Parts: sequence; structure tokens; C-alpha cells
Amino acid sequence: MVDQNFQRTLLDLFSRKKYKDIILKVEEYSKRDNRPGGLSSLVGVCKMLNPNYTEEDVISALSDFEDAYKKLKTNLAGIEALGNYITACIKNSQKYLNVIDFLENAKLMFDEAEKNFPYNEKLYLSGIDLHKYLLNPKKVLQLSKKVLENNSKLKINACTYGMMNNYIYDWGIKDYYNYSKDFKTFFPKLKVNDINDIDYKKNNKIKIGFVSPDFVVNHSVTYFVKNTIKNLDKNIFEVSVYQIGESSLLKSSSKELKDNSDFWYDLSKTSNQEIINKIQTDKIEILFDVMGLTGAKNIEIFNNRVCPIQISWLAFCNTVGFNDIDYLIADKNLIYDEEEKYYSEKIIKLPHVWNCHSGFPFKREKLDLPFKKNKFITFGSFNNFLKISDEVIRTWSKILKEVKNSKLILKSSFSYQTKNIISKFKNYGVDKQLEFFDRQNYSEVEDHIKLYNNVDIGLDTFPYNGVTTTFEALWAGVPVLVLKGYNFNSRCGESIVKNGNLEYFLAENEDQYIQKATHLANNIDELTSIREKIFSNILSTPLYDSQKFAEGLKNELLKVYKRNL
Repeated sequence: MVDQNFQRTLLDLFSRKKYKDIILKVEEYSKRDNRPGGLSSLVGVCKMLNPNYTEEDVISALSDFEDAYKKLKTNLAGIEALGNYITACIKNSQKYLNVIDFLENAKLMFDEAEKNFPYNEKLYLSGIDLHKYLLNPKKVLQLSKKVLENNSKLKINACTYGMMNNYIYDWGIKDYYNYSKDFKTFFPKLKVNDINDIDYKKNNKIKIGFVSPDFVVNHSVTYFVKNTIKNLDKNIFEVSVYQIGESSLLKSSSKELKDNSDFWYDLSKTSNQEIINKIQTDKIEILFDVMGLTGAKNIEIFNNRVCPIQISWLAFCNTVGFNDIDYLIADKNLIYDEEEKYYSEKIIKLPHVWNCHSGFPFKREKLDLPFKKNKFITFGSFNNFLKISDEVIRTWSKILKEVKNSKLILKSSFSYQTKNIISKFKNYGVDKQLEFFDRQNYSEVEDHIKLYNNVDIGLDTFPYNGVTTTFEALWAGVPVLVLKGYNFNSRCGESIVKNGNLEYFLAENEDQYIQKATHLANNIDELTSIREKIFSNILSTPLYDSQKFAEGLKNELLKVYKRNL
């Protein structure tokens, strides 16, 4: 038991944010071995609340949380300590790579806690976060489903369950659609003015708004939006951009997005209700959702009739399920006519591709095939490691076995513990052919793109395709093999290669994917010729022609606008 006077002293210090003083007093009061678990947990929390904590502080706090968990594992305070352990790992793993190694210990403690507690929402939510970083989407789905089955109305979990099903083959189009029917029940209805009471006729132009948390600091979304907005006909449209994510310095592509719009609003410190009020005050007529299920905190904005026309585009390539999202932008390669009934939105099919990349402001480099220097084939994929499914590992492993002395380089947009990936490749005996590029060493966009100079042949993931990574590879002149899919999300690669006039790189099945990869790897002259054509021609295709894309988008917007008059 902790002396009550001592408890009061600690509470007073905590209320005054005297975290260092708390740590000193607790360390004077007791040694860790005989310290009550609650005090160990408090010390860990205080170390993480210090604004200038270091990597050493994080690792020390993890030790405190582990001590607290082991002493309190049979009660709810133990779950609290474990949750703090997991949160500290995840929050700091992107900055301090050594912290990633602690995730395995977190898993051991979570497995034990899961057995001790048949169901605990806080525990399961911590487990969901943990298993994302351990690259185990099936376990994430198992835990998330359990939370749903216990009648939780957590928005973040509703989004997680829908999102994570994109990473595996267990759900078809009908499954997504059926889930989307109930998805709106997790989100509140906010206060909106009746759009019939808003005088849009006084607008001199058609007012368009784009809403996203991702319009900051070179986020990949900005590379698809900035030139689209720039090339929209400003004689017809007035464009407002509503940045609602974490406030960051505007630089590079995000600054260009700001410069290319008529009005830019940083609403990062604003509630959803205030965002709605602002949009309605601005008399926006066509509102774009550029987040979907990726924006659990803000997507509820679109569960309300904020504007006469509401459209989902780009960030989430699937149905959302809100009655008040009228349209979903796609193209003919992504959603077939007979499948439209499985999307809650009406489908706008753009004439070519559903989005268009702006390219990069630095000069492209036409380099020799890496094989000519290395004397071996290098495959590469820079997709988020969560997209490397068991099917992907099986297929890529067969390619690495078929192509002697070949190598596969991997780089993720997030830092993950790679042991799980390596162990899966090791089951096929090809783990020694892997090489990992750490994202932190290539944080600048130009450095990241130059990594493609090391890749002979790009490999796309499935069923969750790469989008940004495929556009980047093709811009750099690197071909990418993709696999046919079964819905919007899993057909993105197909649409990209077809619109890039690269139909050869679309495989009907895994066997053909392997056959095409091995054929190219064994025919260097053919591969060299293909790469030269890609480098010379790709920028003139619909994939990078922002003016043509904006013209096609304009025409479709005018159609739906007139339809809704």
C-alpha cells in the first residue's frame, strides 16, 4: 500500500504537470523490485509526458510499464499498463527504430492478457494497434470483429474493420456492401442547415470543396490533387480546400496545393460541427470526401447533407455506405456495370483513369538497367508492408526461386517490425534474397524516388494494390507487374497499367504473374527495351496528363451538377 499523504503529494504534482518531480519522489520512495505496480505505471506515464523525452526515456518507460503489468496482470490496472506499453512502442517506433524490437515482448504480454480476460474492450483495442505493427491483418480483424460483436459503437473500430478487410481475400464485393449498410450507424448526425435554405444562386461560379486530413507535408494524396485543382476551369469553378488533419508546415506539394486553390483553410483545430458550419457558410455546392474510412475522426462530416452534391474520391477505393455521399469516382477498369449495385454511391466513371499524378519537380534520370551493373535481377516493392499478404509472399518467393541470384528490395511508408515478413519468406527458403530500405534514411521525396534506380522490375501487392508506388515507379521508368482483382480496391493496378499502355504487366492469376516476372528477368534485351519505352512515353499517357484529367472531371461534374439543379 502507498501512504495516503504520499499519494496526495503525487496527485498535486501531477495536476501541476511536475512530471520530473514525480519520478524523483517515486524513485526515492521505492526501488523498482519492491515498488507497487501502480507507481511503476505512473513513473512510465510521467516519462512519456515530458515534452523533451529521449529514446532512453522511452525504453526506460517501457521497462516501467512491463514491471507494472507483471505485478498487476490479474486486474484491470494490468491492462492499463499493457496498453501504455503498446502505445509507447507504436507512438515512438517511427522516430526510434530500436523501439520496434519491443513489439515482440508486447505480443507475449498481450497473448497472456487475452487468455486472462475473455473480453475487455481496452485490451482488444490495444491488441488491434499492436497487431497492425506486427503485420498481422487477420488477427487485427479477429479482434476488431470481437469488439463489434460486443456492441461497441467506436468509430475508429468501425473504420478499422472495414479498412483491414481490404488486405485479405476473405471479403467479396457483396460483403463490403452489406457491411456498408450498417456503417453509418457508428457516426452521429450533426446539425446542418437545410440546403434548400442556402441561396446558392448568388454564387458567381460553381463552388467546389475538398476535405481531407492529408493535405500536408508531401502526403501522397497531394500529388494527385494539386494539379487536378490547378487545371480545373477557374472560369466555371471556385475551389476551396479544407485541411483538417494535424497542423504541419506547408511545404513542397502541400504548399502547391494551397497555391493552386482559390481558398485554403486550415481547420486542424476545429470540430466536425464547426467544419460543417464553415462549409455551409461558404456555400459549397460540390463537396469531395478525400478520406473515406482512412479518416475515422472526420468522415462523419459526410454522414450529413452538408452540400447539394457530395462525392467520394481517391483516398478510399471502396464504398463508404453513407446515404449522403452521392457519388464515387472510378473508371471502367475498376467497377463493372453489373457491380454498381454493390456500391451505396452512384458511380462516376471517368473517361480514362480515376486519378492522375502530378509527377515531381526534379529532373528524371534515364539510367541503365541495374542488372547491367549488378549482374543479377533486382525486384522491388515500396508498398506499405501491411499489403504484403500471404499470397504475395508465396508468389514473390516462387519468383525469387525461379530467377537465380535475384534480389527483392522492400521499403515501407511506415517503420514496422520486419521479423514477421522475414520469417514468412524464410518458410520458402528465400529470406537471404531480401534487402530492406529504411524509410527514415529516405524521407525526402527525391531521395525516395531515386531508390527506383536500384530496381529492374517492380512487383505490386495484392489484393490491396499499390497506387502511389506504381505511379512513382512508372514515372521513374520502372515497370510494375500487377494482378487482376475482384473490386475497386484490388483493381487499381489494373487501371494504372492499362492507362499506361502496359497491358503486358497485367497478370490474370498468380501463375501468370510468376511467368511474366521470370520471362522478363530472363530476357534482358526485351526488358531494357520496355523500360526505355516507359521512360520515353509514360508522361504522355492519361496517368500524368493533368490537363486532360481535369477536363474529363469537369465534364462529369457539370453533368451531375445539371442533374441536381
